[in-house]
Amino acid sequence: MFRNLAFGLLLCLSLGVPAMALGDTEGFAVEVDKAKVMRLPRAASAVIVGNPAIADATVHDGRLLLITGKIYGATNIIVLDARGNTIVERDIQVSSPQVAAITYYRGGAQRSYTCAGRCEATPNIGDDPEVFEQLMDQQEGKTDQGSDTVTEE
Repeated sequence: MFRNLAFGLLLCLSLGVPAMALGDTEGFAVEVDKAKVMRLPRAASAVIVGNPAIADATVHDGRLLLITGKIYGATNIIVLDARGNTIVERDIQVSSPQVAAITYYRGGAQRSYTCAGRCEATPNIGDDPEVFEQLMDQQEGKTDQGSDTVTEE
């Protein structure tokens, strides 16, 4: 086994493949609307997400990335150092949240509910657009209430 590993490393070096890229090709899984930390062996200079509609990557500091799942699907991420060398290249799998949930179908319309004690309507990809927009408006209104500040002069 050691002989095969040594041969593979020598082959990669002779072909100009960075040694760091050897172990960094496995997948990375994250759920929709959640973030996960990806630690890097050295500082990142550039981060490229294949399809930013599926996942987003934010550099927290040079060696720490936050990967956020946006919609279901698969994409990839490439992280480069200041010299343009690949630090990490991974597939990103974005899946549905692992929570108690119900999807209700009535005719052609879909509605989603998250259940923790009791079921509450939750806007989700594929839901009836009218209900989805109504829930999003309510959530935005609630967020706006929390961010409004009153200043007295």
